[in-house]
Amino acid sequence: MFTDIVGYSALMQIDEEAAIKVRACHREVFERQHQLHDGQIIQYFGDGTLSIFESAVQAVECAIHMQRLFNEEEIVVPLRIGLHSGDIVHSKTEVYGDAVNVTSRIESMGVAGAILLSGKLNEELKNQKHISTRSLGKFEFKNITDPIEVFVVTNDHVEMRLIASMNELYKQGKFKQQTKSIAVLPLVNMSSSEENEYFSDGMTEEIINALAKIKELKVTSRTSSFFFKNKNIPIPSIGQQLNVSTILEGSIRLAGNRMRITIQLIDVANDSHFWSETFDRSLEDVFAVQDEISLLIADRLRAHLGYFQIVDKLVVAPDIDVESYQQYLKSRYHMLKMSKPDIELGLELLQQVIKDNPQFALAHFGIHHGYAMLGTLGLMPAGEAFLRGKPFLDRAIELEPNLAECQLHLAWISFLQDWDVEGAYRHLQKAFEIRPTGDFYSSTSCILVAEGKFEAALQYIETAMELDPFSEINYHLKGFILYAQEKYADAIVQFEKCISLRPDSQVSLMYWGQSLLLLGNAKAALDFFQNLSDEKSALMRLGGTALAYAALGDRVRAIHCITELESALQSDEMDRALNLLILCKTVMGDQEEAIYLIGQGVTSRLPMMVYLPIEPLLKPLRTNPRFQELMGKVFGEK
Repeated sequence: MFTDIVGYSALMQIDEEAAIKVRACHREVFERQHQLHDGQIIQYFGDGTLSIFESAVQAVECAIHMQRLFNEEEIVVPLRIGLHSGDIVHSKTEVYGDAVNVTSRIESMGVAGAILLSGKLNEELKNQKHISTRSLGKFEFKNITDPIEVFVVTNDHVEMRLIASMNELYKQGKFKQQTKSIAVLPLVNMSSSEENEYFSDGMTEEIINALAKIKELKVTSRTSSFFFKNKNIPIPSIGQQLNVSTILEGSIRLAGNRMRITIQLIDVANDSHFWSETFDRSLEDVFAVQDEISLLIADRLRAHLGYFQIVDKLVVAPDIDVESYQQYLKSRYHMLKMSKPDIELGLELLQQVIKDNPQFALAHFGIHHGYAMLGTLGLMPAGEAFLRGKPFLDRAIELEPNLAECQLHLAWISFLQDWDVEGAYRHLQKAFEIRPTGDFYSSTSCILVAEGKFEAALQYIETAMELDPFSEINYHLKGFILYAQEKYADAIVQFEKCISLRPDSQVSLMYWGQSLLLLGNAKAALDFFQNLSDEKSALMRLGGTALAYAALGDRVRAIHCITELESALQSDEMDRALNLLILCKTVMGDQEEAIYLIGQGVTSRLPMMVYLPIEPLLKPLRTNPRFQELMGKVFGEK
C-alpha cells in the first residue's frame, strides 16, 4: 500500500501549523487501522507511507476504513491510496521489487478520497461481496513494461471525481491509457425509414472488419461495440468500459440512390473530436466508399496514435451488384437478431442473393452460418441443421478459401470432427493473418484447454475479452477453463456473468451445476438443475438431476433419470445425451459402463470426446488403461 496526502506541500507553504495537524491526524488513524487490519508499516516519507499486508482483503478493508475516517474527522485528510499484490524483497526498513514500483505508479494517478487497485489485486476480491470495484481500463506507466489494469473501489462513490480529474493527469504525462485501440460504435440510421437500419448496421460491421485487418490496431469486436447501440452513455465511460483510446461514431442517411455518411473520431482521454468527415456518394460506389472511409480512419488514427502499417486496400469489392449487396446486409441484420423467424427470413434473402450471384462466397457462408445458428440455438435438430448447412460451407470454401470466416470454420472442423489439432492451428493462423479478431483468440483457447494447456488458454481468452468484453461466450469460455483447473467457485463467477449478459443463453448452465456438485454441495446442484424450467433445458435438467442424485447416493432416483436419458440416444441430441451418461455412470462408480459409452463416442467421432481428458468428473477414469487408450485415439498419444 502506498498513500499520499494530496496538496500537502502546498498546504505547508500556506499554513505550516494546519499541515502539521493534518499529518498528525493522518498518522494516528493510519497506525490504528493498520493494527486492526494486521498491516505492517514499513516507512513514512514526508506525507507519504509504504506498508504491507498478509491479505488483499485486509489491505482493502483497511483502506476503506481509513478513507471513511479521514472524511469524518474534525480535520479532513485528503488521502489517495494505491494497492497492488506481488513479490517483494524486504530488508529491514526497505522494500524493493517491481510490485513496489507498480503500486507507486497506481497511487500517483489517484485523487483525494480514492482507493486504486491493480487488476492482479482485484482478482483476489471477487468473492468479497462487501467490496465493490470498477475497472478504469488499462494504462501504460513509465518504466513499467506491460499495461496495467486499474480498478477503483466504489464503496464510497468517489470514482466519478477520479474520472473527472484524469484529463489533467493525462496532460501531465503521468500515465497514458493503452494506445492504438478503437471501438466503432453503431452508425446511427438518419434515414426517414427505419427499414434502413440494416444498412447502417451493415456498414458499421464492414468498417470494423476492415480496421481489424490492421494487425497493430486493437479493434473492439462487433458484439461489444453493438452493446452500446441506442444507449445514452458518455463517450469517456464507453471508452473506459471497452478499454480503448479512440471511439468512432457517426451516422448514415439514405435518400434514393444517394447516401450521406458522417464519421468522427474521438479521443477518449480528452473527450474531444480530432477528425470528422462527411461523404456524399452514390449507392453504386458503396464498396469504394467503405475502402475510402476505412483507409482515411486508419490514416488519421496513425497520425494521432503513432505509426503502424496500413495496406493499400482494406475493403475488396465483391463482384455483385449493389441491390444484391443490400439484400446480403438485410440478411445479416435479421439473422443476428437470433429469433427463428428472423433467421429464416435471412436464409430466404440469401437464397435469392445466391440465385442472382452464384459466385458470392459470403452468401454461401451466410446460409451455412444461419443453419449453424438454428442448430446451436435449439431451433432445429442439430444434426439436420449441420447437414443442410454443410454444402454451403463447402461451396464458400471452394469459391474463396481465404475468407477469415471460412478458415475459422475449417479450424473447428479440423478440431471437433477430424481431431487434427495441428490442422486446426494452421487454419487459425491463416484466419489471423487475414483478419485478427477476438474469434481467433477464443477459438485458440478452446483447443488449448482441450490439450490441458490451461495457463496458455487463459492468456488467449483474456485477450479475446479485451477485444470483446461484452461477449457472453467469452465469459463462458473463461469459466470453462477455470472449471477444468478445478477452480469451481471462480468458474461460477464467470458463468454468472455469461448469463447476466444474455439471460436466454444455455451454454454455461450445465457447467455451473457441475461446479456446485464438485464444490461438495450436491443438494444445491440438485436444486439448480431442477429449477431449469426452459424447454430447451430439458435434457440438461434430466442429466444434471441424475448427476446430483448419483452424488447424493440416491441410486434409485439416479437410475430412473438415466433410463430417460438413455432414450435420448436415439434423438438429435445423441452427442449431449451420451456425454451426460458418461458423467453419470462415472459418478455412480460404474466405470466399465462409462468406458463402454466412451468407446461408442470415439467410434462415432462425437465432438464432445475432445474434452473428456480434462473433465474433472472423470478423474476416477484417468488411471484406467482402456480410458487412456481411447483418449489416445482422439488427439494421438500424449
